[in-house]
Amino acid sequence: MAMGFISGYVLGTRSAGKAAGMASSAAQFGNSESSRIYALDDRVDRLTMVIQAMWSLLEEQGLTLEQLQARVAEIDASDGSVDGRVTPAAKTCPECGAKVSPGVASCQFCGHEMGDPSPFAGL
Repeated sequence: MAMGFISGYVLGTRSAGKAAGMASSAAQFGNSESSRIYALDDRVDRLTMVIQAMWSLLEEQGLTLEQLQARVAEIDASDGSVDGRVTPAAKTCPECGAKVSPGVASCQFCGHEMGDPSPFAGL
């Protein structure tokens, strides 16, 4: 299972780097920027674990690594740029026609509520 090896390597590398950083300077650990970086690193580790769990469930249902890779490529290209990230498109306000930034709950011009955001908003 390639995903297990990859996530194990990523988690192990991050843990080793985190331990080395903390050992090199205890004072730096109290720095708010460092604390935010460690919190973000922990969040990425948790997301990696959740993704690995989801993939293992999908594998048990018969999906293949090739299907996963094809879907990743499809989603990557969905915003018009194959760059390893998804850039959400602006919405058009149904009330005034203004472009509204992704993740914004209401139109910044007329105040119209844009409706329920995507479950992935803010990620």
